[in-house]
Amino acid sequence: MRMSRAWLSSLLLVPLLACQAQAPADDGPSPRDLPDSSGAPAGMDQSLRDAALEVVEARERALVAGDREAFLATVDPDELGFSATQARWFDNLAQLPVTDVSYELGDEDVMTRVSGEGDLQLPVDFTMRLRGFDRRPVTQRMVWTFVRSGDEALLVDDRNTQIDAQTGWTPAPWDLAHIDVRRSGGILAVFDEDTAEHGTYVMSDLAEATRVVRRHLPQWSGKFVAYGISDVTAIDRMSAMTVDDTAAVAFPVMADERGPVVAYRFAVNPTVVGDVISRGEVFRHELVHVALGTTDDRSPLWLVEGVAQYVARSTFPVDDRRRIAALELGGVVGRTLEASQRFYTRDPLVNYALASLVCDYLATTRGEAVLWDLVRTFRTARFSPWAESEDVVRRELGLSTGELSTQALAWARSA
Repeated sequence: MRMSRAWLSSLLLVPLLACQAQAPADDGPSPRDLPDSSGAPAGMDQSLRDAALEVVEARERALVAGDREAFLATVDPDELGFSATQARWFDNLAQLPVTDVSYELGDEDVMTRVSGEGDLQLPVDFTMRLRGFDRRPVTQRMVWTFVRSGDEALLVDDRNTQIDAQTGWTPAPWDLAHIDVRRSGGILAVFDEDTAEHGTYVMSDLAEATRVVRRHLPQWSGKFVAYGISDVTAIDRMSAMTVDDTAAVAFPVMADERGPVVAYRFAVNPTVVGDVISRGEVFRHELVHVALGTTDDRSPLWLVEGVAQYVARSTFPVDDRRRIAALELGGVVGRTLEASQRFYTRDPLVNYALASLVCDYLATTRGEAVLWDLVRTFRTARFSPWAESEDVVRRELGLSTGELSTQALAWARSA
């Protein structure tokens, strides 16, 4: 499944659906200066604010320098749970190709809209980039909570549920558990203690899936980040379907809440990580979404998901693909291709199977270029989403989507 920037699987054996949610320079760290601390809001303890800003600066220096002791020295040792998660987070980031790290005082006006415990709260913008994978740095807005310790300040929390809801923050694997990072060529994969046992085989399957997708989309760099951890929090938040029905989700990484998109990544359901039968197909499907990125944002969902599943199954002989489709679609007749978000919520198994079949039929009978030409046409065509997409299809292919479905079903059933 693909998630937009706004916000099957092998041989019928797996009920999960692949889901799409919605070359960088190798620059070194470039911390940004904090704003002058003289402008404390009315009623705020200036000395505590100054001490808190010193903590912000100290954490940036420690993170850039890789100084774990100095980083943890900014945390209140009495907050045992928070201290443990901060140590885990620091160790996790040390495994990643992180650059452009900085902490910066954020917009203090947001503090009128949030609340929390502690002696002082400050908005802090955290910026980082995964070198070689993100086109530019990514900034997330946070609210930190401090307590006074003598003349100093100590950090007791770096998250606030209200600001997280406002920004739509979704935790990354390094925010949730101890991670195990594997890198091979342009592939960066993040596992955890439970999924790492499959890491070697998954990396091999990811590499093979990359080779397949690049044969269809040679302009793609083949560089990407994949998540395969046990915690399904992120998948649950991003998928339009239930977690149990979602094999994986491809999603955009934004520079901030307003954009632009700096990378596409995908997260895999942990049940897929250990499934040697179906994961190759799931990987190929999601990598099509990653490779296309934002270029298919204006395509109807039957085309978005259909081309991904066509490529995912392209490793099977064409007659096998036809027989699989005929089995999946059984007695389906007169079914229309779903263009809107109902694709994921109204009988998605049939929607995926029919979209995949139609794209396979077009690619096999007319040549694969017709699919990518159609995607490009939707990207530039003037039309009202969904309402007029039928006109685009009829103009480009000479058939309605209903006629395409009928012809494709007959093609599959004649195998």
